[in-house]
Amino acid sequence: MLGSLFVQTVFWRALAYLSWALVSLLTIRVFESVELFGLISAALLVLGSLPALDGGFRNTLNRRILGRPRDGETLRTLRFGQRLYTRFCAAVLVAGTLILCAYSFTPNARSLELPWAFYPSLGAVGGIVALGSAFLQLLTGLGQQRRMFMLQLFMAWASIGILWAGFRLGLGVWSFVLSQSLPSLVAMGLAAPGIREAAPGLRLLDFAWDRDDTARLKELWPDSSGLMRFQLWTLLVYTLDATLVAWLWQGKLVGQYLLVANLFSKLRLLLQSADDAVWPILAAKTDKAETIAEGVLRFNGWLWGGAMAVSALCIPAFIADYKAQDFSGGTLLTALFALRYLVMGIASQPGYWMFGHGHMELLARLMRRELLCCLALSLPLGLWLGPIGILIAFIAGSSGSTLLPLHLEFARASGRSAWPMLRSSWSRAALAAAVAGGSATVGLRLGGHDWRLTVVVAGVCLAVTLALALGMALLRARRAGVTGRAELGRFL
Repeated sequence: MLGSLFVQTVFWRALAYLSWALVSLLTIRVFESVELFGLISAALLVLGSLPALDGGFRNTLNRRILGRPRDGETLRTLRFGQRLYTRFCAAVLVAGTLILCAYSFTPNARSLELPWAFYPSLGAVGGIVALGSAFLQLLTGLGQQRRMFMLQLFMAWASIGILWAGFRLGLGVWSFVLSQSLPSLVAMGLAAPGIREAAPGLRLLDFAWDRDDTARLKELWPDSSGLMRFQLWTLLVYTLDATLVAWLWQGKLVGQYLLVANLFSKLRLLLQSADDAVWPILAAKTDKAETIAEGVLRFNGWLWGGAMAVSALCIPAFIADYKAQDFSGGTLLTALFALRYLVMGIASQPGYWMFGHGHMELLARLMRRELLCCLALSLPLGLWLGPIGILIAFIAGSSGSTLLPLHLEFARASGRSAWPMLRSSWSRAALAAAVAGGSATVGLRLGGHDWRLTVVVAGVCLAVTLALALGMALLRARRAGVTGRAELGRFL
């Protein structure tokens, strides 16, 4: 039963983030210039980052109610969470407004001369986005993670539909304000009945506060503070490079960098579908959780190696054919992003395993070290090579955590041998990259200059690579007499 629920959860999670990736591609169509794309993307990056700065309480609360009966203590915990997040979202509304007002004075923003009121309006939407994010994440703690991903699927397509309609009606950049706010509001309305059925009397906005809430806040702080720091450092590691480029440079370079960064960010979320579905199972200590996590760890080598090789080769051709040549940052930029995300991808299951088992302080310390390494290298390399130098600095900075230290800590905590684990992950990634990359090179030469064929080539090459890996695993499993889906992962 667990295997079936896990597969269903991964399916809906992958479908939701595939939709967000497709929506990102469709959104490119509405921009008349790469400069405007860079400006709006930087603003949306800030907007999307704010919900992650929630102090770590939502995940801490979810971990506490996962697997618990719906008793009085659970309901009090849920009610405290809504009171806390009502205040947090009000703070996000103010912070988002102030940050985007400041962004309106950067050289990149001033060069395009958009209406000044656009920036505080879009920043204020951050409060709605944060509230919607917190409300939907509540579904994870209530054991309704699949419903959360279904609603995220709806939000993706609602966002692009509203954006398209807004531009058709002549609303211009104001369409982005509507496309960011309305889907969150509707998704909260759709999630409310299921949440209230599981937690009667729970309110979306709850401004009440008493001594019990203060005591609970203090009691949760030790668990949440480590997660808060981990979320903050992780957020900065993932987004600070793009933010630096958007705030310090202007022109086509900004749009090109942010476009590639956005595509790889959406691809990362899609490829981490299995990782994200595993941690609640680990936190709830359900049967076969460790077996499933082991399978995902092995599979990730094949998946990320093949996906990053295909992306490095196909994304430049795709952007040039799909939109325009000046939107493409070129092969070097894309290849460097692929290398960076390959390092992240190989480390994704170790990170989620540590997350699911509550090693928050350790994760926070490792990510802080990585961030400091990235920042230390960004100044000299950025001054020397520009945006490319910033990217190289963040790749090199991964040596502070993601490239090696995280794996060593994971091996120690899980009782594994570190070097055989690393060797097996990277050898799978290298083999998958060789197969998928070689196939994509041939496919692109035969496919000509058509973005549709480029997409087909990328999908087929990755699918063939993964099919070979799964086929070999199935053959080995049958020879060993193993038929269960959860145990199949041991043979990847």
